[in-house]
Amino acid sequence: MRFAGMVKGLGLILAALILFSGCETPSTGGYPVSPTYNYVVPTTTYLRDCPGYECGIVTEVYSGDRVVVLDKNDFGWSRVQLDRSGAVGWLPSQLLSYGPVPASFYVSLATVYMRDCADYNCRAVELLHRGDRVDKIDQDARGWWRVRSFRTNNSGWVPAWALSARPGPPYYYVNVNGLALRSGPSTGNRILTTLNLNQQVEVLGSGVGGWLQVRDTRTNIIGWVYGRYLESVPVAYPRSVPQRRSPAKKGAPEETPKPAPKAM
Repeated sequence: MRFAGMVKGLGLILAALILFSGCETPSTGGYPVSPTYNYVVPTTTYLRDCPGYECGIVTEVYSGDRVVVLDKNDFGWSRVQLDRSGAVGWLPSQLLSYGPVPASFYVSLATVYMRDCADYNCRAVELLHRGDRVDKIDQDARGWWRVRSFRTNNSGWVPAWALSARPGPPYYYVNVNGLALRSGPSTGNRILTTLNLNQQVEVLGSGVGGWLQVRDTRTNIIGWVYGRYLESVPVAYPRSVPQRRSPAKKGAPEETPKPAPKAM
């Protein structure tokens, strides 16, 4: 009887062990999942450090750049990681495509030189004209693309902003409240007129220090603006402009706050 009781007890323990082992969470057999890629549509735009046009610029991105979408918000912005550099930032979701963008682009400036390396000091290979078709071959991290001319089959480098996904003039939009259109590429030049938020301009050429020569499509006035205050699509909110403050003098009375300055 004693032996039978021991056998019975061992049987109960064994049954309990089997029962508990059956309750364990089964292994999922997980494996790495390939990321889902999206592609940047505009020829040139900016990756920003928060979801808004007033946010700081992380880096420039170009048409065809591959990104992984990490997050989205309810205001039409996506947080992405740039595949070629690993940079993380925010883009308007409408600027992304599920499929790769076409590799063919068109010269949007009146003329631009194709060069044998990615710099304005490099030797000119060919003078391209507005509407000339080129095929994108490669790009660097400074905003230059290596392209092949469809007309002559020559290859070389051009600045990405000189190209457009569609033939025709390159139109951009003012992203601040009040952008000074000047007679030359410097804040020391005379102001010809003031451009309003989302006012459309046609880019005609470029100067040193990030200045662009543009034509106001509303008035046909031609002048210069700082390129940082233009976007390839209309914006929902104006970008903030840094205010220049002079140090306050000791004992001087406080001044009434002045209106925000015009952008350059």
